[in-house]
Amino acid sequence: MVSAPSGALVGAVCYLLACLFWGLNIPLTATLFATFDAFWLACLRLSIATVILAVWVGVTLGPARLRPSIPWWRILVMSGCVSLFFVLYNLGLLYTNTITAAAIMAGSPVYGAVVFRMMTRAPLEKGFWGAALLTVIGAIIAIYGRAGETGQSVALGGGELFIVLSFVAWAVYSILAVRWFPAETPQLSRTFLTSLCAIPWLLLWWMLARAAGLAGAPNLNPNPTALAYLLITAVFSTTLGNVLWNIGVARLGVNAGMMWQNTVPVFAVLISLVFFGVIPLFEQVLGGALVLSGVLFMQWHRMREQRALAG
Repeated sequence: MVSAPSGALVGAVCYLLACLFWGLNIPLTATLFATFDAFWLACLRLSIATVILAVWVGVTLGPARLRPSIPWWRILVMSGCVSLFFVLYNLGLLYTNTITAAAIMAGSPVYGAVVFRMMTRAPLEKGFWGAALLTVIGAIIAIYGRAGETGQSVALGGGELFIVLSFVAWAVYSILAVRWFPAETPQLSRTFLTSLCAIPWLLLWWMLARAAGLAGAPNLNPNPTALAYLLITAVFSTTLGNVLWNIGVARLGVNAGMMWQNTVPVFAVLISLVFFGVIPLFEQVLGGALVLSGVLFMQWHRMREQRALAG
């Protein structure tokens, strides 16, 4: 079913804001790693976000929406995918350099397309591969510029597969959230339920990481700056970002979302420039413009198709 033009616009705005908030998450998380290990940070952030979501759902939708309308095992499967995204993503960053990680992330539209085809057997939208090509080329140009500045290069370190699998896990979650929840279930409720059940999963992964020596003892006395950054990322990146993402998936589909994800590093650069005084390179600006062009190209294709069907 093709959504109405107004619905497509809402979906695009939601994806835009979600990626903006996730871009904000990157420089703040880099700072937070000096206070919390990656596994414990994921537990804290999602726990805070879940409390906010519970209050939000209870006040705006009523306490009844805090209970699932589908079997718990389905909630656990989806929340397991959410937790795997966090864990696999962190492991990928741990075992590869940032340039290689960024290069792997540039393929997110392709990973999403493969998962979409395998799970739904539905054809990809017209214009998808052209838009995907633009976003990947743009990401590669931005990565090349950053590599020249830092002296790093694309080199395999063992964590690349983890990054790919993290995007696969997120794509599976996104598709299942649309497929398994009844259509009338608000996106806010879906996000709350999957976030709530992801917490025990994350605690399990943290305990396993602790036992394996990948995570240290939890920091229970962070400084005020770290607490402020933690709250900002929990509210905007984890709470609002995930709710907006789910709305975008419902309106535009997973494939469009995977291309929007390539704008996250672009927003991270812009936010780092405005708030942290980091000057972007020419290649990063050019690459970011190409990524955005790819996203807008697919959006234009969708709008044209909708006008043709409406006429």
